[in-house]
Amino acid sequence: MAVARAEAAGRPARGRVGIIIATKSLRTFAYAFVSIVLPIFLVKSGYSELFVGAVLTITILANVLFNVLVTLYVGRVGERTLLIALSLVMALSGALFAWSPNAVVVVAAALLGAISVTGTETGHFQSIEQSIISNDVAARDRTSKLAYYNVAGYAATAIGSLFSGLPERLSSLGIDMRVVLYAYSGVAVAIAVLYLLMPDVRVEGRSKVGGWSSLAPESRRTVTKLSALFSVDAFGGGFVLQSLLTLWFYSRWHLDLKSLSLLFFASGVITAVSIFLAPVVARRIGLLRTMVFTHLASSVFLVCIPLSPSMYGAVGLLFCRQSISQMDVPTRQSYTMAIVRPEDRASVAALTNIPRTVAQGLSPSLSSYLIGAAQWGLPFFIGGGVKMAYDVAIYLTFKDVKPPEEE
Repeated sequence: MAVARAEAAGRPARGRVGIIIATKSLRTFAYAFVSIVLPIFLVKSGYSELFVGAVLTITILANVLFNVLVTLYVGRVGERTLLIALSLVMALSGALFAWSPNAVVVVAAALLGAISVTGTETGHFQSIEQSIISNDVAARDRTSKLAYYNVAGYAATAIGSLFSGLPERLSSLGIDMRVVLYAYSGVAVAIAVLYLLMPDVRVEGRSKVGGWSSLAPESRRTVTKLSALFSVDAFGGGFVLQSLLTLWFYSRWHLDLKSLSLLFFASGVITAVSIFLAPVVARRIGLLRTMVFTHLASSVFLVCIPLSPSMYGAVGLLFCRQSISQMDVPTRQSYTMAIVRPEDRASVAALTNIPRTVAQGLSPSLSSYLIGAAQWGLPFFIGGGVKMAYDVAIYLTFKDVKPPEEE
């Protein structure tokens, strides 16, 4: 089985991992504040909740194109070149949103697909980066390195959520939400510069053709199963994206931007701390069981949030959910990378993200419509119920498939 070389241009591959963690931190910092600011910016620009949901859907679905590009071109142009190009598209998207609230410009920015509305990410950057980490470290270290990668992301998400309150705190100085959106573009440019400093390592055995045809037969079967299951989970998650939670707390409990920034800062801190436990739990009960059991319990908390009679109760239940909801992220990434060939990893990550992104894009418009119609509980009940069904299905499908380190 072909393995990526650990060195390029005399530099150890671990230098790539360090840069990847830095870019992850910067990117999720930006994603966090823009996911909170953007829906409120659009509402205050005169758009309805339904239009906001449609923009979120367009943004999510546009990410499909970029995942397709990853599968087709990662073998041709290399990971570093592709990451730099994607960072520049991210910068352009933020600048367009800030430039004008005109509907045509807003839709054009959404079509670039470079704004995260989840507060975190599941898209094209992550497809490449988790492949780089998995190829550059030993199998026994894969889960812990991916955990560090995600901890850095969620810690940055928490800080980014706090940053989203800046416009209200500094409104007397003329700082408004457009400034935050331009800051998003500036962060994207900084990320592109960091990628320029990263060694350009090519994976041995990776096809330059790219796409589905480049995968080994066993990888194709794995992709088919995972894509179907991840799509179910993503469809459920699309009802409760961070942007939609922002809209829900804003509409249901009338929280202002300052309060929302503090709420999602605390949520991000709780999430980051919990991810440290994922490798520990996985070593005891296995990657798949860690994925399923923590995710299932978090969905129970999710469906309970709208049942709370008070805002404080809803916030408490959200924090309970966040304390375990993302422990499946590094374990899911590690499990997926472990059961396919190293040279297939980037394509597998991107290909499983394509149907996942499509499924996630179907939910926000319906969820925002329900929120606008004051159907406060339905987004949580539907999203949580679908996610529970996913947990049961993925466990039954893969319970006999062990990663190498667990055999």
